[in-house]
Amino acid sequence: MVLYVLLKYSDENHVLEKNKVLELTAAEFGGRGEINTKTLDRSLDAIMSFLDIKSDLFGKYKQGTKNDETRKTNIRIEHIFSDYELRYLIDMVSSCEYIKIGERQKLIEKLLTLASDYILSDFMPHLYKNSIKSKVMRTDFNENLKEIHKAISEKRQIKFFRVKREINGILTYETDENGNEIVYVVNPYRTVFNDGFYYLVCSRVPENNSEPNKISNYRIDRMSEIEIINNSGIFPETSIAGVPKNTDTKKYISTHRMMWGGISEKIRFRCPEWAITEIVDFFGEDYKICSHEKSDINNAAAMIVEVESTWNNMLIWARRFFDFVEIISPLSLRQRLRDDIAEAYEKYSQEV
Repeated sequence: MVLYVLLKYSDENHVLEKNKVLELTAAEFGGRGEINTKTLDRSLDAIMSFLDIKSDLFGKYKQGTKNDETRKTNIRIEHIFSDYELRYLIDMVSSCEYIKIGERQKLIEKLLTLASDYILSDFMPHLYKNSIKSKVMRTDFNENLKEIHKAISEKRQIKFFRVKREINGILTYETDENGNEIVYVVNPYRTVFNDGFYYLVCSRVPENNSEPNKISNYRIDRMSEIEIINNSGIFPETSIAGVPKNTDTKKYISTHRMMWGGISEKIRFRCPEWAITEIVDFFGEDYKICSHEKSDINNAAAMIVEVESTWNNMLIWARRFFDFVEIISPLSLRQRLRDDIAEAYEKYSQEV
């Protein structure tokens, strides 16, 4: 009973004195909670010993003053998650507008059970506030995630439909050129959160059931009617040509920023030295500075950088910063950007 009270009503910013613990225990448990000071002291000693062993599940027991930690004053639990860590996780969940409002609220309520009641009171005023209705398409995200993680743990393939939004706002399934709904069959490997959305990293099984030849990813909130295929295992990720052994999620995200598909390769570009922050933000820390030089513009310090990325990733970044980024190689990618710029110039040269 005392442990329950400490978990619910104390944290690193809210301490309790013994008389308050006695009061809260009685209020929470009625007659069963009517204990005396000696019983409370024994309970606190038992809790201290217990949490010395089980702090990984319940948090750490703290008491006393800076000069005397044995005094039974300033009693509190330092929870596993601090307030700011929980706020971070809650903000992440709140921002996922592809998850239904009700499901987001349930997730947030579960997160809040990991802290004292004080943080709950901070969030309650806006926890159930109706947010602006988003036009982001929604499917049954929770069910999707359950089936995907089950398939990953059991090493089973899954099949599903992908949804798209028509011009009138109605969700429909993707279809082929003949109007038939497309069934996707994939080998699921892992899930990643990137740029505000949740993705499944997988390899798609070709229609002739041959071996996959590349890694793909699909937004989980745009998948529907996920079904585990029970009579098959998965094709190993590290057996796919071009996929390095022991590939990891961090590497995949850095080479597939915004989760655009494609095979990653070495790409070189020229940019000012001050752009290093933008490089790390987009490509991660796996970059190589090949050389330093002077830029033709204002004789500023420039550098040649090499990253591993996909064409789509690099084109997005180079278009965003075309005023100071110059793709050097591969030459075919440089030509692609040149053609895109020429096409854009042609478009904007015309009167509207």
